[in-house]
Amino acid sequence: MDKIQKANIRKLTAVISALVFASNLLKPNQLFAGDVNRTEPPSFPTCESKIFSSNGDHDHTVNGNFYVIGVGWRFGTDDVYTLSNGNYLQCYCPNDRSTGIQSDWWNADNADLSDEDISFYKSHGWFEEQGKDRNLPDNTFLVKNRDFSCAQPTPMVTPTATLTPTPQPTVTPTPGPEGPQSRCFDLEANPSEGTSPLTVRFTAHADDPVTQGKIKDYKFDFGDASGGQPQVWSQTDRVAYHKYELSGEYTAKVDIQDNAGNWRGSDDCRVKIKVNQIPPVLGASTPSKLPTTGLPVALALLAPSLTGIGVYLYRRYTLV
Repeated sequence: MDKIQKANIRKLTAVISALVFASNLLKPNQLFAGDVNRTEPPSFPTCESKIFSSNGDHDHTVNGNFYVIGVGWRFGTDDVYTLSNGNYLQCYCPNDRSTGIQSDWWNADNADLSDEDISFYKSHGWFEEQGKDRNLPDNTFLVKNRDFSCAQPTPMVTPTATLTPTPQPTVTPTPGPEGPQSRCFDLEANPSEGTSPLTVRFTAHADDPVTQGKIKDYKFDFGDASGGQPQVWSQTDRVAYHKYELSGEYTAKVDIQDNAGNWRGSDDCRVKIKVNQIPPVLGASTPSKLPTTGLPVALALLAPSLTGIGVYLYRRYTLV
């Protein structure tokens, strides 16, 4: 075999190796030859286009615990919207209105997906779930998650032509009396002392004169995060509950936000919580030998004489 033939063989070998390498790179991201007719997932709307215009028609729950498929339990707000062909859109938002989770529920039964189709999409990031387990119709669903922003977008304002104003003399206004302000004037704890674990009902008392007493938000700081509970908790209701798992002394407080966005707090809206340990239970000891019933013979013989002595002493030393 001459040098030219050897060179051609080396070139052919290099081309074949490159083709094999390229085919291995393409396999994870491309459909196989038999997947040409596979049913494609439907187009789902975004949660941003739904939650700021209307609540979920299938479900709308605020301040609840929700199970997000593939993620786990989350606390916040959940909206579920009914779509065409038996599909659903789930939009979960945490209470801080940061990043939420959109779950696209694709009705596999209505789409007539085969077991092979379901296995294929599960290998590409979808989860298989039964609707009856999640308050949906008794169908098999494929679920896929993606993040979205729960913060309401700021509307764009079209700028108008700016006119140059005529300079006017500056007049410093004379400060007048300050108007009435919102205030927090009491935080009630019931009970304020007890044995652990102790569940306490907190009631905040506040006032906003501008809105006839209505408060926009209450932010409770329980001074404790035992049992995995949040120490700081915000809500629109003035009554909150917290369980103190460990003994000790805690300071709970509440700040209120009025409808103008001002946060107010005061020493009157602080309360001390005392949690005592569970007292130890004293164990009852069992005597090794039970006492014998009845009087000993000698004591029985002495009993009549002792009775007379007792009568004598009683009569002799009775107080007058």
